Amino acid sequence: MKKLLVIFTMLVIATSFAFAAVGTMHLIYTNGQIVEDNGNTYYDFDVKAWLSEGTEVLGAGMAYVEYPISIFGDIAITNNIVTVTKTGILAGTIPEVTIELYDIFTNDTFMDCYAITFDSPYMGNPDLKENFSNISIDPLMPSDLLHVRMLISGVGYGNVLFPSYIPGIDNLYFTYESETFDGGLNISAAMEVVFEDTTDTTIVDPPLEPVGSLEFKSLVAAWKRTIIEVKWSTKDEVDIEGYVVKRSVNGGEAVEVASYLTDPSLIAQAGISVLKYNYIDANVMAVNAYSYTIEAIDIVGYAFVYGPVEVVTDAVVESSYPNPFNPSFVVPFELFSTQNVDIKLYDMSGRAVRNIAVGNHSAGHYEYRVDCNDLSSGVYILRTVINDNPSSQKMLLVK
Repeated sequence: MKKLLVIFTMLVIATSFAFAAVGTMHLIYTNGQIVEDNGNTYYDFDVKAWLSEGTEVLGAGMAYVEYPISIFGDIAITNNIVTVTKTGILAGTIPEVTIELYDIFTNDTFMDCYAITFDSPYMGNPDLKENFSNISIDPLMPSDLLHVRMLISGVGYGNVLFPSYIPGIDNLYFTYESETFDGGLNISAAMEVVFEDTTDTTIVDPPLEPVGSLEFKSLVAAWKRTIIEVKWSTKDEVDIEGYVVKRSVNGGEAVEVASYLTDPSLIAQAGISVLKYNYIDANVMAVNAYSYTIEAIDIVGYAFVYGPVEVVTDAVVESSYPNPFNPSFVVPFELFSTQNVDIKLYDMSGRAVRNIAVGNHSAGHYEYRVDCNDLSSGVYILRTVINDNPSSQKMLLVK
């Protein structure tokens, strides 16, 4: 059906957002529940919204979801544990040709946060606006936008919520005319509790609060000839004693193979900058499949868990950050052997606006900073091809 889009005049996201629509956009996460389906356990919740003033049709927007990795694991989109369905005012079509009014895109933003973007390729086309529905202005009857399902992989306690640290949240929602809302985005109701007991859905007390804190930035395990090197990085370590490395063989239970109590190189370094650690595992055999988990232990014994991650042999492509960005972002990836790399940034018309990395690259860790100061605000597609394996990420430039 996508080929039929040529019959319409499409408006690429406006080059600047000089005007604002009245009102405040209120985002709501609601109806959270545990669901058993075909032997799997899921957590479902709905995304809704209402406008405090004015009468508007939504053209585009983003809903960020922060989630507890103890329940869902990390890198949710990459691990295919998230399903998003358009509902309510986003689920409509153009009747004559049954073409959907909105597109949906999801991508990982951090290890415990992903973004859901919706946008209409018909923004600003007055001939098609009659096919859209206005967003509700009644807080008791908000408009349905999305239904989200997440596969549960562990037991824990926590919430799904719109994280407060996302920059530029007042510029994430646009009207059909590409105007932002003068009251910005209110996320005070964008939170739902996740239960631990999936049999009777009773709320349990949270575990002992940690004293320490840190932010895991990356975790990679890779073959280096006859050994496996495990590398990870952190930021903003506070009251962390050290690290424990656990290894799983052929899908079995993860077992401790190294600890800061016996290996001085795993003692926490502490600091606000990005800190890097590594562990060499020589007790491995090429015929086995391995995965690794890292635990950061704080001064009271609380374990912050990161992983598991499987051992790779060619390359790891990490999510580019920050996203949204202004005016630059970083493209990180790591190669474990010489690979052919092709990384470009495209605008929504398909035109390449940045050639970021092209040609053969030797093994190593790369971080390309991309300056977009001359580009207009809007959505761009970052396409990465390493050794003929493509991936893409939607990037939002907000000025």
